[in-house]
Amino acid sequence: MTRPLAAAERFVEEMPDDLMARVTPVFSPLLRIEPTGDALGLLPDMAAIFSSSNGVQYGPEGAGRMAYCVGARTTAQAKAKGWSAQMAGQDADALVSYVIGNPPNKSLVHIRGRHTRGDIAGRLVTAGHTVTEAIVYDQVPQPLNNAARTAMIESDATIVPLFSPRTAVEFAKQDPRAKCLNVIALSAAVAEAAHPLKVHSVAERPDAAAMYAAIRQAISSG
Repeated sequence: MTRPLAAAERFVEEMPDDLMARVTPVFSPLLRIEPTGDALGLLPDMAAIFSSSNGVQYGPEGAGRMAYCVGARTTAQAKAKGWSAQMAGQDADALVSYVIGNPPNKSLVHIRGRHTRGDIAGRLVTAGHTVTEAIVYDQVPQPLNNAARTAMIESDATIVPLFSPRTAVEFAKQDPRAKCLNVIALSAAVAEAAHPLKVHSVAERPDAAAMYAAIRQAISSG
């Protein structure tokens, strides 16, 4: 499990029982999430864009303001923090299309991490929206730990689910050596970012259920 630790632990905790009985999770986060500590003041008539749950966690309270979110989990977390949140798709492309098709009569702020893909703000500005960006957390690279390197070298079958382009880049950069490595990408963008590493399969949808299904298929075909 290479994604940030909290997200990796949650993914394993929610893993279906039939998968848990067949895998041994090894945690080696390749990114450490650190808040920037920057204060973010929002006007009452501003609406937010959240493309990750970390943006919600390290962003301000919603106070009833509108928010457009990527994914059901991020939407739920935004609602819990006081935002009038609506899910606007499963990825950045879907969110951009949704906002363009349902233009708010408000200025927008994309509350995000230092590293992001999809150029949400830039694309919406090009479409005529007023959008600023607020960086509330950083994603600091970490090396693969010894437990992960040992598992990839000594195991008969090692499955590596990659959930974000940045994690995929870091994983490929570290050039892991393994006898039997099965890499699964959450999306086509994640698979592309993993180049030149071989990606064996891509989840049908960018969500946890599809990733569990891809892992199950990898085990069955392995």
